[in-house]
Amino acid sequence: MQHFAIIAMPRSGSTRLCDILGRHPTIACHLEIFHPAEVQAHFRDRSLEVMDPVKRDANPKLFLDKFLAFNEESLKDSGKQRHGFKVMLDRNQLSAVTEIVAPDPRLRKIVLYRDNLLAVYASIEVAMATGLWHRTAGVEAPKEPARQIDFDWDRFFSIAGEQTLTRRAVEEAMHRSHQPFLPISYEETLTKRGMERVWSFLNVPPVEDAGIYQRTYERPLIALFRNPERVKVAVRALGRAEWLEG
Repeated sequence: MQHFAIIAMPRSGSTRLCDILGRHPTIACHLEIFHPAEVQAHFRDRSLEVMDPVKRDANPKLFLDKFLAFNEESLKDSGKQRHGFKVMLDRNQLSAVTEIVAPDPRLRKIVLYRDNLLAVYASIEVAMATGLWHRTAGVEAPKEPARQIDFDWDRFFSIAGEQTLTRRAVEEAMHRSHQPFLPISYEETLTKRGMERVWSFLNVPPVEDAGIYQRTYERPLIALFRNPERVKVAVRALGRAEWLEG
């Protein structure tokens, strides 16, 4: 069995990508197995040792060994030849990424990022303000005018800088160890050509399935802010005015 990990920037469509990959007949894909509150694996029996976050945190390397072995055993008669999970490029999971996942040669790595860091910032802030982190097919996007945020220059640069530095650290670590990995943007995964790169990297035939996850908001990005003029000044100062179109 081939194992893989999606190393993902927050708000980069990682849940959507996991959902699409998990719909492939030869792939099983979990969510955040290093989430600070729980092991987000698709096992119904919550009493399993591999579902215990306390035991995981006591020895993350041993946990990953047991998690991969458990999946190999549980999936051996399922026709699933690829097994994956995701980890996040955030401060809660960064040590798991850099110390456990990135160095592990058993895992093929997909590095999922979002080029538009203004969109990352806005998506995080709006989700935190509203509690709405995902929207599935058939659920209308919220239209309440109150669902807006104030652009905070310091907060924006904190989030953007953290994402830039953590992604660079992980990619440089894999370059140094000569591990192949697939860097792919959120924007690419929305296209057929981008998903074909993912299928090719995992060495499976492509399937056309967009999954159940939709964009959380349909409004233009700039409409999510109560102070759009300040947003425009900031991104133009960075030379990234195209981010306003995200």
